[in-house]
Amino acid sequence: MPLRFVNSVRAGFGFLTTIPVGFHQQDLESLASHMWVFVLVGASVGLLTGGVSYALVFVPQLNSFVHAGLTLVALYALTGFIHLDGLADVGDGLLKHGTIQERLKVIKDPYIGVGGISFCALSFLLLFSAVTAIKPAVLIPALVTAEAAAKLSMVEVASFGKATHEGLGSRFSSRSGPLTFVGALVLTIGIAVLFFGLKGIIVLLPPIILSLGLVKLANMAFGGINGDVIGASNELGRLAALIAIGLV
Repeated sequence: MPLRFVNSVRAGFGFLTTIPVGFHQQDLESLASHMWVFVLVGASVGLLTGGVSYALVFVPQLNSFVHAGLTLVALYALTGFIHLDGLADVGDGLLKHGTIQERLKVIKDPYIGVGGISFCALSFLLLFSAVTAIKPAVLIPALVTAEAAAKLSMVEVASFGKATHEGLGSRFSSRSGPLTFVGALVLTIGIAVLFFGLKGIIVLLPPIILSLGLVKLANMAFGGINGDVIGASNELGRLAALIAIGLV
């Protein structure tokens, strides 16, 4: 196995999770060139979270609301809140009335406003509801597929978006394109179909459409994408996939 690929996988876990894998910033270059690795990391996170969630089903007297809450604790303990921070920044930027430059200034502001708080609160509420609605037997397949879809959303935004400035987002978008997205898509479809059959393809449609819409919205509001928009797509993609799973 080429050393570059191994470095990309390690960088993927180091960048996207809280798992201590000896991550170094220079490995980001390798990861940016193999962004489809995001899907593998997402599936692994979903498997770990799903395993914890399924184990909690056997805890006596644990109601569905507490179970869903603990599942989210496990999820964010593994992933951290870096992408949720992106959703908050995007929320603040979208609610800002003014020019593109004024919106970008709000995004870069370290403080979180009412837009960011509202977006995150609604996201948590819907995510909690979606997890509560999942049947125990489907917990692991649902969380694996949803996390893979979340990372596919990030790849999609980076592949089809144009960076607003030099930064973390541009490091990924400059090295991604349609072929990067297709590779990640094929891998994600394989995971979804493995667990849900042909319905798995239907499950992936909402996050794919939502992420494309996010790119269009970012172009209008911010003049392009950045790291925050890519991070926000992770949270929204996961949510869209879990809601879709509950419907199919």
